[in-house]
Amino acid sequence: MAFQLNKEQCVGCGACAYICLYHAISPVDDIRTCYAIDDKVCVECGQCSLICPNSAISAPEGWKKIRRVTIDAEKCKGCSLCRRVCAADAPFGVMKQPFEIDQSKCFQCGACAQKCRFDAINVEYE
Repeated sequence: MAFQLNKEQCVGCGACAYICLYHAISPVDDIRTCYAIDDKVCVECGQCSLICPNSAISAPEGWKKIRRVTIDAEKCKGCSLCRRVCAADAPFGVMKQPFEIDQSKCFQCGACAQKCRFDAINVEYE
């Protein structure tokens, strides 16, 4: 389940849509008085809730904040799928060799871990 946006609290500033690298947030109408989160696209990174000046966005029940994402070099096959799904361009490496994650780019969404076919991506929660 995706993050929830309380339409009564939304002031239409668009900060959430701006910060969402996965384009999961868009205006409800042309006037842009309120935004909506597409739960089919949302990866639950939580960046939108952090930036919302009006606290209009809340986490789904049971959501845990990711503290760090790393790649296990022993398991990684270098397929590059993690790099292809990462909107922040954090994973890097050479095909058929273990990839790494640039921690300065990673915003801990976990999308790479969800797509990894080799269970090579470790996600640490707070």
